[in-house]
Amino acid sequence: MAESKNLPPDNVIALSRYRAQLGRGKKLRRSEALMDSPNPEAAIRALPGDELYYVVHEAGPRDAMEILIHASASQLQTVTDFTIWERDEVSPARLAEWLEVLAEAPYEKIGEWIAGMDTELIGLILASTTTVYDLTEGEPPDEPQGTFYPTPDRLFVLDVRGLPAGGDEAAGGDDADAEDQDEDSAMRESGRAIIQIVDSLYRADRNLARRLLVAVPGELPSGLQEMAYRWRSGRMADLGFADPWEALEVYRELDPASVHIGESSGAASRVRPLHPDARNGDSLRAPLALAERLGNGSPFARAVAGLSSPEQVAELHFALVSLGNRVLSADRVTPGDDEGVAAVLGRMLATLDIAIEFLAHGDEERATEAVRTVSMVRLFRLGVSLVGKVRRLARALKRRGPFAALGPGLFEDTDAEVIAALTQFRPAFPRILDERPQTGERPFASMADVARATAAIKEAAAAQAMLFALGVRAEHISADAVTTAVAGAETADAAAIDAGVLARTALVARLLAPDSSLKGDPSMPFRPLSTDEVREFEALTRVQGQDKDKDLSPMKLSEKLTRKVKAILDAAAPEALAEAARKVAERWVAGLAPLEPVLVRKPANRPTRRRR
Repeated sequence: MAESKNLPPDNVIALSRYRAQLGRGKKLRRSEALMDSPNPEAAIRALPGDELYYVVHEAGPRDAMEILIHASASQLQTVTDFTIWERDEVSPARLAEWLEVLAEAPYEKIGEWIAGMDTELIGLILASTTTVYDLTEGEPPDEPQGTFYPTPDRLFVLDVRGLPAGGDEAAGGDDADAEDQDEDSAMRESGRAIIQIVDSLYRADRNLARRLLVAVPGELPSGLQEMAYRWRSGRMADLGFADPWEALEVYRELDPASVHIGESSGAASRVRPLHPDARNGDSLRAPLALAERLGNGSPFARAVAGLSSPEQVAELHFALVSLGNRVLSADRVTPGDDEGVAAVLGRMLATLDIAIEFLAHGDEERATEAVRTVSMVRLFRLGVSLVGKVRRLARALKRRGPFAALGPGLFEDTDAEVIAALTQFRPAFPRILDERPQTGERPFASMADVARATAAIKEAAAAQAMLFALGVRAEHISADAVTTAVAGAETADAAAIDAGVLARTALVARLLAPDSSLKGDPSMPFRPLSTDEVREFEALTRVQGQDKDKDLSPMKLSEKLTRKVKAILDAAAPEALAEAARKVAERWVAGLAPLEPVLVRKPANRPTRRRR
């Protein structure tokens, strides 16, 4: 305590510098804070385009017009890049909602925006929603497909169809009629928005409006969409949203031993600002889900809190933003998918926690040095690789285990749940392995998680190896599953057969074998039990004198039987998995008294005597 009193006062500030920056960023993101600033227009135009998107998204587009009317064309272009695209296509429903919002802007603003945005995108919107009739070449048809709109210069007539809102195509009956009405209403609303935007463009810049309407009929929507997507991809790549196939590089595993603290002079390059006046240090440029999770006491958050230099904090923040954008792109999650974004970024930060824990070994100074001198991408790949080792073990057991030919591999319930979680495309930690077991999954978040999952795989592998040593083979199961029943189980199909059922069956048969030399013999053939053998074994485990009704007496393995079964399992246990085999043996022994389900031969059908 005496030493802590002698620390310089600025040491406390250093530990909280990054958290303070995040706090400022969250405060400035609120639309009220921007509008209350001395010069709202300058404050809004100073925002990078991606930051403006998050401001608008979190306020709600329809409630953010007071913010949008101050945005530049380049800012709005970025907001549109985030808003209306679904992978490599424009989403009609998202575009319809966005057009209705933008149509409410003053006509001067609409003219400024359209003049500064991608011509291909504007052309795509018109080509997808409107048929343009040039009156110098002929008259339009008598009936429109949507709504006729004569342009103010009387040179064109637009047949504006609008955009569908999207819905459930499988609906029927009254629901289908309601769906059709909603669809018609949505198309009328988006059609009115398009007419309003075209009319505003005519008022703002008649020559630009004419050039667009002359060019649109000669272009294919597919070609316009391809070019618009190329321009959009380039801008998104500048923000870290690389092409999904390229972004998958962040998931490429590496040798954990190849990552060293101090391997580079600083973090990865920061995200390029979109405006020379952008106050990068105060802009989050990331979903709030990322900032909120960085305020906890996780290993990565504590390591980042140790950065004292403003330059280091800025470099770290935008390297982290860039990494987050690449991970979202690789997982094909759009920025507007709040639930998906929160899940992916939560997993990303948990993966960084694992990497920091692996490198720092609990040393806070080493942890801070790691985030300062190892790039975010390499830290993330390190965490991915550590979890990836566990996934490879699980996949190997599932695909190449002694019973892999049977599909699920005869895993017991807990083992099956663990294997299923670990062999996913993005492996998750099964909550059944938590100190307080629960259902479901969560991201891997620590080296302890990696160790627990590895131990669980070893137990599953030990169970498979021990079954094989007890004489069980895949061909036995495939043949016997049809002709045997599972005594003590609610169902008698093959789905009820797992490693525990087979192990108990083999153990009971060996314990009842008349020749004691067969008890530990791996060549002893596996077979289902007879009903008489089940009764005989239950009689051996029933405690005498506890109840007048023998069938109600409790069951317990005698010391003699316990020694015998442990000797059998010790002989079957693989040396390399001794500890895991011990745990497997404990649960198998516990399932013998009272006897849990075992395989029992179905009684042969006796011929019925024919009546005369």
